Amino acid sequence: MTTVATLARLTRYPVKSLQGEQLDAGELRPDGVDGDRLHAFHDLDTGRIASAKQPRPWRALLDLTAETDGREVLVRPPTGERWSIHDPRLCDFVTARTGRRVEVVTARPGHLGSYDSTWPEVEGVSLAGPRQFAMALRTDAVRFVDVAGLHVITTATLDKLAELSPGSVVDARRFRPNLVLDTGRVPPSFLEDGWVGGVLRVGDRARIRLTTRAPRCVMTTVEQPGLGHDPGILRAAATNRQRFERVGTLACSGVYAEVVVPGPVRIMDPVVLE
Repeated sequence: MTTVATLARLTRYPVKSLQGEQLDAGELRPDGVDGDRLHAFHDLDTGRIASAKQPRPWRALLDLTAETDGREVLVRPPTGERWSIHDPRLCDFVTARTGRRVEVVTARPGHLGSYDSTWPEVEGVSLAGPRQFAMALRTDAVRFVDVAGLHVITTATLDKLAELSPGSVVDARRFRPNLVLDTGRVPPSFLEDGWVGGVLRVGDRARIRLTTRAPRCVMTTVEQPGLGHDPGILRAAATNRQRFERVGTLACSGVYAEVVVPGPVRIMDPVVLE
């Protein structure tokens, strides 16, 4: 067993495609970070889940921030109010910003639905144009996640992307990971790719199994508070490609994971590759 990193950042996203909240400590449950992606907006006209992976019209969701106050999810729009997730003013606001009629839905088995995404043309990547995918595509987690219960990225990978796209602001928020692992003074690299199939112990008890490299999409490029539109990051990720069966060749950075042993985690916990 080898200590490979420390937990540098722990993020929960209570509502899909909204900004999340930074946690000093949290609980890894069988489905992922406790309280992560339990809610989403449902497009009443298309019947699909709203995702900023389709920037038109859903990029505006990234202007809102979701946070948990006790057990209640509150949403903060850029105008400064704080609304309960169930406050009708929230859906009115989203409809006014996007032009789409929406309702708030809560994750439950068998009712996660699907979402639309847009894939820009990138050299070396075979997927382009509009696509529709099932939610929670390769996981048993009952959350509004795209692929797996957890998303993990290392500082080595963020540094590699910055090296490959020197004009870009490579901020972890562009990738929406739950766990950012500080790998110290290692050379910039897609380090965690080599951990896929292995188990990481985070802190004293929690263990996660790394299941696959994480495909990257238009979300890495879109404008959000403090970050401008930047296609260079996706081009940099496309230097690290993988072919996925029935999908195509995709840019990758970071990894997806599932919780195999639940437990508490906190910032600065050691991360051990078992």
